[in-house]
Amino acid sequence: MSRRFLVLLERATRIREMIDREQKAHAPNTIRLMRMKQLYLLLSRSLRSLTEKRIVAMASAPRLRPEVVFHNVRSAPALSGHW
Repeated sequence: MSRRFLVLLERATRIREMIDREQKAHAPNTIRLMRMKQLYLLLSRSLRSLTEKRIVAMASAPRLRPEVVFHNVRSAPALSGHW
């Protein structure tokens, strides 16, 4: 995981905890709560975007193909006894 992803994840977690605490308060500040929720949504979108980019990068990465391709299990050198 990238450092940026970890920082965003940590911030989103802290904001979520602050939102939970504010909601459980006897008299929650609605303006503060709304701002924290907006910030949390922004962080969540950034996390989702980074995750999508990482998945696309992993899916489009070149795959290493072996030089020798075995057509079936019996043609593998460990089982055939020669090579």
